[in-house]
Amino acid sequence: MKVVCSIAVLWICLITMWQSAGRVDAEGCLKHHNLTSAQVQAVAPSTPVADVPVAVKCYSRCLIQDYFGDDGKIDLQKVGKRGSQEDHVILSQCKQQFDGVTNLDTCDYPYLILQCYFKGKQSGTIAS
Repeated sequence: MKVVCSIAVLWICLITMWQSAGRVDAEGCLKHHNLTSAQVQAVAPSTPVADVPVAVKCYSRCLIQDYFGDDGKIDLQKVGKRGSQEDHVILSQCKQQFDGVTNLDTCDYPYLILQCYFKGKQSGTIAS
């Protein structure tokens, strides 16, 4: 149970880091997607994207939308100085892994980026 709680706390912290400087707050995103914090927390970060409820994936998009470029992908310039150098390396690797994938739904990409980022923070590397 302690490991599950730690993973949930880290997941929430990562999402909070992303949304902290954005114009949309987490509560607004929850409300917009008709979700509760408990519903979001119930989804383990390791859950395959196909098994994640669409509302949770779109909630992820809502949180990080300010960091998207015109191409609909994460723009590292917009991320700016948020996070550590390690965060930027992990995020760059995640972009490299998912930016070229074309068969994703609108809310799959941001969820996969956050999931990849979480895994990278947890392990120090990203999973292929």
